[in-house]
Amino acid sequence: MKRLLIYLLCAVFALSCSKPAQPAPEPQQPEREDENGLAFAALSVINMREEPSYPAELGTQALMGTPLKVHYHDNDYWVNVETPDGYKAWVNDMAIVPIDQARLDAWKASKRVIVTNYYSFFVDAPNPGAQHVSDAVWGDIVEYVAPAGKYIKVKLPDGKEAFIPAADVMDLKQWVASRKAVVPADASQAAVEQARRLIIETAKAFLGVPYLWAGTSIKGVDCSGFSKSVYYLNGYMLLRNASQQYKTGEPVDVSQGLDNLQPADLVFFGREATAEKPERISHVAIYLGDGKIIHSSMLVRINSLIEGQPDYYSRKPIRACRIIGNQDCGKGVVSIANSGVYFNE
Repeated sequence: MKRLLIYLLCAVFALSCSKPAQPAPEPQQPEREDENGLAFAALSVINMREEPSYPAELGTQALMGTPLKVHYHDNDYWVNVETPDGYKAWVNDMAIVPIDQARLDAWKASKRVIVTNYYSFFVDAPNPGAQHVSDAVWGDIVEYVAPAGKYIKVKLPDGKEAFIPAADVMDLKQWVASRKAVVPADASQAAVEQARRLIIETAKAFLGVPYLWAGTSIKGVDCSGFSKSVYYLNGYMLLRNASQQYKTGEPVDVSQGLDNLQPADLVFFGREATAEKPERISHVAIYLGDGKIIHSSMLVRINSLIEGQPDYYSRKPIRACRIIGNQDCGKGVVSIANSGVYFNE
């Protein structure tokens, strides 16, 4: 009887061991709750990545002083933020300064300056050789504190006070008012021609700047980051990508050639639609006139769209649009002055 009992126990044990193991239920990941927070870009240029990881693809950039929406944190280090043009991506938490609505409203009402030189430095004293606090690039915005001889005392987004050469900045309101490239739809021909010249002058100031995937600053630009930056520095806010930009402004027909184009128009390249595949926009350039374009392709450079020219660019334009005079009227182009991003009114 004892031996039989042992056999029965062994059989039960064997059956239990041969039963397939049931997988443990996977832990449920809580859904991220949108924080609906706000922040400022705190560095001269912040790099925004597609995933919360340094090896992740760069998605876009934002300049110091850019107001951002904060959506959520990941592991208390990476933060998902949204630019004023609606691009969502990840930054490390040292790249931004969290703020509340009251702080943002006060900032919009404050006296600020914008960096107007390609590169500069915020320093800890108003004299040559002072220690650097941060670098600065064309388009950065900080709060004005006081004059300091040949310098301006400013407050950075993180609250630190610093100095920058007065020659490298301009009062933000005065700068916006001076953007003569922003003209009304019924502007005179002379005003429109001046606007075109200003866009082209700014574009040529980027010549030789290296191509940087997702770049939107003088440190490096991709094709749509280039067009976006050029127009931003002239008072316009464009959408981020070429596939978005071509849908904005006034369409210009290039199906029969370049005759309808005007200087400063955006010209788009990519794959034309076929019976099998839809159209795909993958590149944008700024038209200079006389068949020439300026664009970021390996670096910011000038090419010709006319076959046989030594600088011939062999890709065929498939779309084009006109930005000048088409702002603030529901065409996807907004002026900085009326965007609500930088001013309360």
